[in-house]
Amino acid sequence: MSILKKIKELFRIVDEDFVVIDLTTKVIQSMNSKEWTRMKNKKNFMVIK
Repeated sequence: MSILKKIKELFRIVDEDFVVIDLTTKVIQSMNSKEWTRMKNKKNFMVIK
């Protein structure tokens, strides 16, 4: 089982495309591609997928 799969299960993420970590607040959240393309500042995020 991959780490990504465990994170998705832990946070009950089902429909989202990928998981990101906000490096400023250290919050793990899920996003889909539409949300990601709408974001202006992508510097403070690390994508885990």
